Amino acid sequence: MASGSDFILNALAQEGLTHLFLVPGGLIDPFLPALARHPQLRPIVSAHEGGAAYMADGYARASGRFGAAMGIGGPGLCNMATAVAAAKTDASPVLVLSGEIPVDMEGLGQFQDASQATLDDTAMMKPLTRLSMTVTSARNLNHWLRHALTAMWAQPRGPVHLSLTHDVITAECEANYTTVGDYFTSVEPLSGAAAQTALNLIGQATGAKIAFFAGAGVEHDNAAPVLKAVAERWSIPVATTLRAKGVFPEDHELSLGVFGYAGTRHATTALLKDRPDVLIVLGSGMNERDTMHWTLRGRADVPTLTIHVNTDMDELTTHASAAHIVPGNCRAFLELMRQRSDANASALGRGQGKRRAWLVDIKQQPRLYDLEHAAVVPSPFIRRRPLRRCERFIPAMGYC
Repeated sequence: MASGSDFILNALAQEGLTHLFLVPGGLIDPFLPALARHPQLRPIVSAHEGGAAYMADGYARASGRFGAAMGIGGPGLCNMATAVAAAKTDASPVLVLSGEIPVDMEGLGQFQDASQATLDDTAMMKPLTRLSMTVTSARNLNHWLRHALTAMWAQPRGPVHLSLTHDVITAECEANYTTVGDYFTSVEPLSGAAAQTALNLIGQATGAKIAFFAGAGVEHDNAAPVLKAVAERWSIPVATTLRAKGVFPEDHELSLGVFGYAGTRHATTALLKDRPDVLIVLGSGMNERDTMHWTLRGRADVPTLTIHVNTDMDELTTHASAAHIVPGNCRAFLELMRQRSDANASALGRGQGKRRAWLVDIKQQPRLYDLEHAAVVPSPFIRRRPLRRCERFIPAMGYC
């Protein structure tokens, strides 16, 4: 048997977590000696709970796993609210753990009481998370931790919150933890029939102008390397949303840059003016920012065939035609597209030269954020100048 704090840390380590971001405080004190007993988890202490939550979110995005943040309930958890809301908006898997006072002291005026009798941490976090629960007994700690991780990883992914009473953290937990992450590796990543239909439509489309529009789903599905491989194989230009900036190198000859708010002229020209015959949307929610004030949404006067690939069915039913959707993982779709290279060779290869010519015409126009514009002499501050200097050390940093 182990204490609730040891049980939780052991479970996180079994799920592959390597770092835990936290701000120490009285309500989570029992975790501190427990962390010393779990050297596979490295604690990172933040100066502010919001910073801990943001770092956990960044860890999730960079690692492809999930992040975990911990702090006291009440004021500590409130400090995390904005970071947790950002994680939910961007479907980033983050586990938030907050400490709570003993159950028998709830509502009696104990310092930092944020139980359901007072501030109610759980209710405060419900709108910001996929799941927010208070755990009051070590006997159901295993159940709620596994349930929280399941809600965090289920599509669409997002942050979850568990408020842990002092009773849970210090009591003995008899359960044997079994990992949850293994279940999600066996989930069918793609609707095979819909993907096959989409590939047939791409092969049968009239015209040679095909483009990818990559959204956050490419990052969530770790699909960036496959996107690059497929784009290079068939000379297919790639534009990204602002949220997906970085999933395709913007100094690449096939890059159109960001489309939408803060986007480039190249992406705007390709997607709105000299429009493609086929636009393959990968993991974008097609919101106002992604679509440049809705202008990329389907128009009857434009013959562009738009194929949407997404794991979020709500986004597909809101913004896409049922005949042109692929429910599933962006990486799985791109892998299938790469595997079918021979079958698509005739159709995609036929238009390869025309796509390159189309891209050359677009890139003859300035992007307006290019490096040469950083050398302008006038005295007013130009934001590109410091970025230009940074590019000497981090070459791809300043591309827009």
